[in-house]
Amino acid sequence: MAQAVTTTAIEIDTGLLKRLRARHPGKSDREMIEDMAQIDLGFAMLRQAQERNALDEEAATELGVRAVHEARRASS
Repeated sequence: MAQAVTTTAIEIDTGLLKRLRARHPGKSDREMIEDMAQIDLGFAMLRQAQERNALDEEAATELGVRAVHEARRASS
C-alpha cells in the first residue's frame, strides 16, 4: 500500500540553507531537510534509550568491577 505524501511549507534561515547546500551539493532542499529531521529523531531515540537504561554511579561501578573480574578469570 502506497503511503500518501503531504508537503508543508517551512521557513528556514537563508544562511543555514546556503551552508547546507554547500555541504551537500546535488541534494535537493527537501532531501537535506528530511535527512536533518531523521538525524534529529535518531538522536532523540538514542537519548531516550540512554535515559531508560541509565545506571547510577554505584551500579555502573559494580557492573564494571564484575566485568573486569570475569575477564581476568577467563584469561587465566
